[in-house]
Amino acid sequence: MEVALRALSAVFPWAFKRHRVAVAKAVDTTDPVIEGDRVRLRILRESDADAMWRIARDPEVTQFLPWEPMGTPQAILPFIRDQEARRKRGDALCFAVISKETGALIGSTDLVDMRRYLQTGAEIGYLLAKEQWGRGIMTEAANLTLRYAFDTLRLTRLVAFADVENRASRRVLEKLGMAQMDNEWRTVKNERRLYLRYERLRDDGQAA
Repeated sequence: MEVALRALSAVFPWAFKRHRVAVAKAVDTTDPVIEGDRVRLRILRESDADAMWRIARDPEVTQFLPWEPMGTPQAILPFIRDQEARRKRGDALCFAVISKETGALIGSTDLVDMRRYLQTGAEIGYLLAKEQWGRGIMTEAANLTLRYAFDTLRLTRLVAFADVENRASRRVLEKLGMAQMDNEWRTVKNERRLYLRYERLRDDGQAA
């Protein structure tokens, strides 16, 4: 097989060069830091478990999430470890949202399912401590994540899902310029819930 691939690459070097570039673009295992006006984004780490638990233990924060409030800091470690493994595979990036005013971790954003969208897109999600709600913090953090996806990773499409009753999340998505495209029913915490699908293409509208 290797001999055959080398022979083909000698005949069609342009095709194999394009393939290598596409793979390199999709598998981004770097450790970016993204600066905003009020927040800084960096990769979520295991050492963030206590801070993430203080957010994820709040039933209001997890109301529209598929999992129950976290009982202990250890309960969130599998999530963080899974995110790190997926980042190394090129499937996802999960950012800790750090307040530039206090230096504290106040939430997270993520880009997931990169391979699902054939290396041209991802699903965006986010989580924010309740005391930060209503200040535009998540809009800023999510917009930084969106711009990183489009401008740095050169992804061409972002999708997101929001419970129809989660008006705050829907407002964030609308401020990001994402448009509602579809909806689907999901079973969340043993309850049938309607989720709205939002989508936005990269500004230049070009496919990767």
